[in-house]
Order: sequence, then structure tokens, then C-alpha cells
Amino acid sequence: MEIKKAKLRGVDSNGMICSSSELGLPIMGDGIMILDDSIGTLVLGREFSEYELINDDIVEIELTPNRGDCLSIYGVARDLSVPYDLDLKEFNSKDDDKQLGIGRVLNVSANDKVNSSLLYRVYDKKEMKSSLLIDFRLAIVEAYKPTSLQRVIEYAVYTTGTLLRAYSHTSFESQNNKATINIKKHNNGLNAVYNQNDEVISFVGVLQNEESKVKEEDMMVILEANYTHPEIISVNSTDKKLNFDSHLYRSSRGSEPNLDFGMSYLIELLKKYSDITLYAKDQQVSQDNDDVIISINLDILTDIIGEKIKQDKIIQILKRLGFKVVFKGEQSVMHVIVPPYRHDIVNIQDICEEIIRIIGIDNITSKPTIFTEQYQMNDSYHNFQKCKMYRHRAVGVGYFETVHFVFDHQKRAKKYGLKTVYKTRNLTNPITNELDTLRSSLIPNLLESVSKNIKFGKKSIKLFEVGTVFNQNREERKDIAFVFSGEVESHKVSNHGKPKEVDFFKFAESISKVVGSFELETYTNKNNLTSPYECARIILNGSEIGYISRVHLGVEKELNLYRTYICELSMNALSYERKEAKFYSKFPESVRDLSLMVSKNIIFSELKKYLYSIAPKELVKLYPIDIYEDESFDKCISLTLKFHFQSDEKTLEDKEIIDIIEKILKSLKKKFGITVR
Repeated sequence: MEIKKAKLRGVDSNGMICSSSELGLPIMGDGIMILDDSIGTLVLGREFSEYELINDDIVEIELTPNRGDCLSIYGVARDLSVPYDLDLKEFNSKDDDKQLGIGRVLNVSANDKVNSSLLYRVYDKKEMKSSLLIDFRLAIVEAYKPTSLQRVIEYAVYTTGTLLRAYSHTSFESQNNKATINIKKHNNGLNAVYNQNDEVISFVGVLQNEESKVKEEDMMVILEANYTHPEIISVNSTDKKLNFDSHLYRSSRGSEPNLDFGMSYLIELLKKYSDITLYAKDQQVSQDNDDVIISINLDILTDIIGEKIKQDKIIQILKRLGFKVVFKGEQSVMHVIVPPYRHDIVNIQDICEEIIRIIGIDNITSKPTIFTEQYQMNDSYHNFQKCKMYRHRAVGVGYFETVHFVFDHQKRAKKYGLKTVYKTRNLTNPITNELDTLRSSLIPNLLESVSKNIKFGKKSIKLFEVGTVFNQNREERKDIAFVFSGEVESHKVSNHGKPKEVDFFKFAESISKVVGSFELETYTNKNNLTSPYECARIILNGSEIGYISRVHLGVEKELNLYRTYICELSMNALSYERKEAKFYSKFPESVRDLSLMVSKNIIFSELKKYLYSIAPKELVKLYPIDIYEDESFDKCISLTLKFHFQSDEKTLEDKEIIDIIEKILKSLKKKFGITVR
């Protein structure tokens, strides 16, 4: 475009007066663009592009949503000052000592539920103006506003990042011409500004009512600076069906919390370009938020970055970014205090990202990624594999797995004599009346399942379950339980279609195929489910792991069961060890049977324990194979034991075996009065 001398309608013309849009500049209103000295000293005939403040570079910056602190010139400058090692320019503002106090015209109050910080100033307007520089810069960033006051406020927000508003004094004015502002928590969760009539004038950081905005005729104006944590805004402004203005974009991402800085900058702009009378001091509502402190081990920081960075360099970067660094005791651990405007920093990874961002990712030495699988053999994995192994064994023996609720009917459990969870630790809100407590045994539910299978016509039912049970203190453990009811085998020619019912020894044999060899000892039934005549403790590797028993006849009749046997074992007590080869003798084994006259009052486990204690190492195994009773035996029984003898060094001769047996018999007679039949 070229402006030159011409004749228009017979009149000499040296140019023309235009609006900004006609000159190819951003739109700044519809009227003529009037120059002022805000861009520099105006010189007639000087090229517009020669004014340094106008001939500027425009930089467009893309930000992630969590970097609301950089939605201002001040925020960007603060961030850029770190890599370029520059100091930010200081901004100072002072009030005139002769100003009237703000308390004459404004009173601010807030309840203790408010979680926003606010600062208020008041001025009397004589003349309100903006400037060409402000208007031009706002137009470039598409933030041009219709009135001078709106443009000055928008420019202050754009420059400092502080959220600023202007209210008409009349919106809060009472009868004595003193404005009263009440700040309270609204029922929608947002902090709201109320007038003396308890009407909502604005929602902090979200919206201002049109009626409260400053009009041309308003002579007294209330200025507000506010800050609310972006998480509060984001959570409480969602789906509230509220309108919102430009503040929500900034407040939900994080505005500048230094309210004094933003307000002071706005006041200086007003005093520079407008004619106002400012009231002294301010009124504030402040929140004392706890500092976010992140403890960082420097060795861990090095592992995350992938390269060791000098401690002094790390401290310098963090301090330049506004963080405070404190060392307490250990020099390898630093405590980083996060500045309030960096709400996006919450953990060591965020701190690491800040350091790498300033140093530059390209300046970190590249290293090949090492893929190493973590050791996964923890207790949970071993417990899973253990349960899996015993479940597969049970299925292999012919048992079917069942799964029941972890809950039980308390009334039924008490009827069966089972210990239930203490009342103070019981369920407060059970899912049904029949499932109103935590189960203390797997057996009741298994028996219910057996009863249902019998009703479906099943003649032989073998079930097991692995599950969690609870003691009276609500401490949990894992058990495995078995139940065998009805016939031992299916109908076939070999049993003439009349298979036998399960008995104690058949059931015990099937359990041993699952958990391994075990011993049985006398058991005093502790509940009403077990028969007092056919029950025993199960001993594995010298420790009690559970019990085996026939179901009490009363329970069998109640549930219409066949002859039924039950067994419940502790999963923790079952072995799960690596199988190792053991030494065995290469010499032959000798076996002898002895029928002994034993008193009925002697417990076999005691007898067995005594025999092993007195026998030489050549006795490798003994077990009972027959019991015979006769009236002529009086208070004794005939107990036949099978003895296995074997030496690791030689083949035992008959004489040596006889000598061992004679010594055993002498000891038995002396200790228990036992003789050979």
C-alpha cells in the first residue's frame, strides 16, 4: 500500500484517516484509529512500523491444559528466565498517603467454608481511558473488549495471569452508601459473591452477572482479584448448567495466586492512562494453604533421568523455577516445596520432567533400554500354585469342585455349634437375611450341596471346596474341605449292582491321595456336625492340620443324606515344597507281623511314638493291619502290627531281626504290660 498526493473531487489530498482494519491491522473498534504516546513519542511523518513497541514479534505458544501458570506474559517470562538465566524485572507500586481509607466505602466478610482468596480495591472515576498500545496488543491476541475499563482489566489479566473483575459499587451499596460484600459457599460447591440482599453477584472464577458490571455512568468502581485452586473449579463447575465467562478457562487451569501483584499492576495502568481517585489499602479474604512438599532421593532421581546431573545444577534449576529446596539431615534427600502457581507438580516424576525440560531432552545421553523381567515368585504366586496343585489332585481322585458364598447363615452356624464372628465385628449391612455373617467353616455349604445332589437322584457325591473362612476376630485363613456321601463306586457287574457305601477308611484313603500320607489321632468333636464315634485329628509331619469325621446322624437325617464323611484342612498347613530325591538303601527289606495283646485304654499314637523312640534305626516303618476282639481277652484287644526292617549298610540276618524284636517286646511289657498273643 502506498499513500501519495492526489486530487479527490477537485480537492488536493495528501492521504486519508482510516480505521485499524482499513490499514490491515487487527480490528480495534469501528472508528478512526487514534495514535497516542503509549507507543512512543509521536513524530509527524514517521513510519508506523518504526515504533518499536508496535513493530513487535508475535509468538504463538501451545500449552498443555495443566500449565495454566503460563497463560500470561508474566508466566511465560518466568519460565523462559530459567534456561536463559535472566532475572525478572521487579514491579513496585505505592499508594498515596493522602488517600481515604477503603473502609469508608466497602466492607467484606466471608464464612469459614470459603476456599478462595480474594482482594478488593475501590476507586472513584473521573475519566476512563485505555491506550493504543493496550488496544493494539489485545486486538492481536483476539481479546479486544468494547469499553476502556474492560480493555485495561483484560490487559492486566493477559499480562499478569491474575483473575480480575470490576463491579459497580451500586450492586453492593446499602443505605449509607457503603458497599457490603459477603462471600459464601454456594450449594453447588462454588464460592459465590453476595450483596447485602443475599443475591448472587458472581461465582468466583466462573461467572459475573451482567447487572453488576461497570457501566459508563458508574463513578465508583470495586476491583476484585481472586484465586481458587483449579481442582475446586474443575470439579464444581462440571454439569452445573451454569453459564460461564472467559475466567473459567483460566481458573480451571490455574491462575496466578499472587493477587497483590495482579491488582497493583492494574492500578498502575489505571493511574497511568485514566483519571481516578484510589482509596487507600485493600480488603482481603486469604486462605492459608499447606505447602506441597516432595521428598526426593537424588539416586532415584538419577535413575529416572538416566544420567547423573550435578546437585548444584538441580538446585539452581528448581530455585529459578520458583521452587524452594531444603535439606534435612541426609544430603542425599532433598525436600522440594512447590510454588502455589504450579498445581501440576505432585510427585518426583513431575520434578524430573521440569529438570529435563530445562536441560533439554536432547542433552541427555541416550542409553539402550534394558528389558528385564521382574522376579514374580512372591507369596501370592506360590499360594495360587499351591491351591491349584491340590485342586487338581482332588479332581484326579474323583472329587468335584464347588464354589459358595463367603457368607453364611448365622442361625444355622450356631445350631451346628460353629464359632461365629463376634457381634462387634459382624456384618452391618448383609446382602440377604440368610447370608448375614462370614463363614467359619466350609462344611455347612458343602452339605447343602450334597443334599441338593441327592434330591436330583445322585447316589455317590464327592465334593470339595477351597475357600476363605474367618475366625471370631474376623481374621481370615484359607481351608480346603471334602465331603463324600453315598456309594463308593458305580453300579457294575463286579459288585452285582449293589456297591458298598463309603466308610471311614475308604474316605481317609481318598484324602491321603490328595494331601499325602498322614496319621490319625483321637479327636474330641468341637461342633454338632461331627459324629462322636468316627472322628479323628489329621496329623501331617507332626502337626495337626484339620479333622476327618462322619457327619452326625442327626444332621444326616435332617438333610436326608446317605452315610456321609467330611474333612476340613488348613491350606497353610499343607506342604508345598520342592521335591528332592532322598537316599534309599540298596539292601533288601525284611517284614515281620506281630500280634500283641494291648489294653483298650492305650492310645495307638502314644504306643507308636514309644516304639519309634526305643527301636534302632533299622526299624524304618510300622503300622497296624488288624484289630481282633474276643470275650476271653477281657479288657484287651489283639493288635497286629507290621514292622519293616532295613539297614543302609548290609542285609539283615534273621538273628539280628529277632534280637531287635525281643528288645522291643521287653520294653513294651515293662512300659505298658503288652505281651505277644
